[in-house]
Amino acid sequence: MNPIRAACFRPLGPTRLERVADWPRLPNWISFDRVVGVALDSRGYIYVAHRGEHPVLCLNPDGTFCREVGPELQRKSIAYDLRGPVPIPIATRYWLHGLHVDPWDNVWITDVSRHLVMKFSPVGELLLTLGVDGESGCDARRFFQPTHVCVVPSGEFFVTDGYGNSRIAKFDARGKFLKEWGRRGTEPGEFHTPHVITLGADGLLYVTDRENDRIQVFDPEGGVRAVWPGLHSVDGLTAAPDGFIYGSGGIDNSVMRFDRTGKLLNVWAEPGAMSYPHAVAVGPDGSIYVAETGDVWVVTGNKPEDRAMAPREGAEGSRLSKFRVVPASR
Repeated sequence: MNPIRAACFRPLGPTRLERVADWPRLPNWISFDRVVGVALDSRGYIYVAHRGEHPVLCLNPDGTFCREVGPELQRKSIAYDLRGPVPIPIATRYWLHGLHVDPWDNVWITDVSRHLVMKFSPVGELLLTLGVDGESGCDARRFFQPTHVCVVPSGEFFVTDGYGNSRIAKFDARGKFLKEWGRRGTEPGEFHTPHVITLGADGLLYVTDRENDRIQVFDPEGGVRAVWPGLHSVDGLTAAPDGFIYGSGGIDNSVMRFDRTGKLLNVWAEPGAMSYPHAVAVGPDGSIYVAETGDVWVVTGNKPEDRAMAPREGAEGSRLSKFRVVPASR
């Protein structure tokens, strides 16, 4: 981790985000708790992952409930906070983290506590599980708190691995381990918490290197193509249908838009608009979907020790939001 953190994100650009009211519309037996992932498939269905009951959901394009995904395969467990010299146990819950929909509408999730990657068909059938349930490691079979998955048109896929490790693992379309790159550090190609990976329209892989306050860009073999520095604690990342790269910064309650050179075009960070945006997705119509955990961070300076999560009682602030981009004066 860099000893001095980047400056917090501040609003940039002539537009703001306007929340779509009464969205989503869910049955009363579903209550979100720490929403961590959101993704859209080719038909417009919205997938959401959170850490409460019924942890993986498929929503209809209008935001109404469609179905659960793999409920019989999700299991509560204890995760560990690895930020200090000794792992600290956290709560027992569903510890889902990454959510990705591939070009064939298969749904991929990561479980950071169970150290698993799981692939489901568009109708919810389990197709593939990688990792050893409950056992961490850093080899061809095991992960250590994997954070996200990205599948490319060849069927090959990449796993950011993640909190416990500092690497990207590459697999063929059948799940055979091919290679890995990265280690803990601050040099190009090194990581501290590779958090999300997404495929740009240019065929390159964009990775949030969160605790190093940057985004790194790679070719599919792990060659470093670019480093975008000075980006404070970026959590979410997605290559959108409009050709731009969208990110989310949880600590700063911000969503941002980049061109593919790393130029920051917009920062939407209106006070009170979001509560820790952990993941972001963009629809073909430009709607922005944000997974909000509800966590609140207090920042008092620009050193790592100047950031701390505020205590919380339960699921307050947890939600899945849909926004439209509108003129700031509206």
